[in-house]
Amino acid sequence: MDPQPDLGSADFEKWTRDGYLHFPGFFSDPEVAFADRLLEETWRLRPGNVTVDDVETGRRCRMSRIEERDRSHRIKVSDLYLISEKLRGLLLSERIVSFLSSLLSCEPVLCNTLHLERSSAQDYHSDSLFMTPATPGKLIAAWMALEDVRHGSGPLRLYPGSHRIAAFRFSNGLHHAVEGEMPNWAAYMQKEIDSRGLQSRSLLTAKGALVLWHADVLHGAEPIADPALTRRSLVAHYFSLEDCRRRGYRLARAGSGRWVRRRPQPVDTLTRLLCAAARRLESLRAGVAR
Repeated sequence: MDPQPDLGSADFEKWTRDGYLHFPGFFSDPEVAFADRLLEETWRLRPGNVTVDDVETGRRCRMSRIEERDRSHRIKVSDLYLISEKLRGLLLSERIVSFLSSLLSCEPVLCNTLHLERSSAQDYHSDSLFMTPATPGKLIAAWMALEDVRHGSGPLRLYPGSHRIAAFRFSNGLHHAVEGEMPNWAAYMQKEIDSRGLQSRSLLTAKGALVLWHADVLHGAEPIADPALTRRSLVAHYFSLEDCRRRGYRLARAGSGRWVRRRPQPVDTLTRLLCAAARRLESLRAGVAR
């Protein structure tokens, strides 16, 4: 596969205006096949150190607790980058790191992955609500199509230009989501969308496509019109190196970049306590670094 060219002035203009970029055919067939096999192998093994979220039931648990009959649900398989060196290498390839470095104006750090067999069919949201960067705007999502996206499968959709809406401030003064105040956030965003005349756009991407979007871009997925259709995909998120150091994250190198070393997402009281202890250590490391 020919290497992708560097970002040009038209890409930066579109990023500034729309908050997302779409690169058809970015990933080679072998790269897509690997990411797809990894998901299939994980389902076969159902490891006890991988967290999954069942979007339909709201259940979070270890993958070892998921029954085969539940696989038809809209399930997010979290953070396979933590257990797959090859996936880290793919998502921190020189091509991707170069693109992200240009858009972030700093070094990107891989901090999360999600594999999906079916569309999440989620309503609109912005990633910065739930993965709030320490520095506004210093978070980017990278979405990889593992198959051709078909009508009825719940294609990715977003609001170009929505990243330019001033972030909603919750009652605690922060931009991180407060669950009970999300209706207020939604009303604010809808008012801004209407006043700016923004229009949503759905992406019927082909296998191997890469879509990058800004932390504040409103995005989600169309409802699934045909439950028989899959929409296999992989999404990764990247913080800036400066923010990771500021928060005291443990970092390691892979490919042409770095990744956050951490525990799997917690699923019960014990794992929440362990994650809380890890975050405390991160805070202490960040304090010593300063």
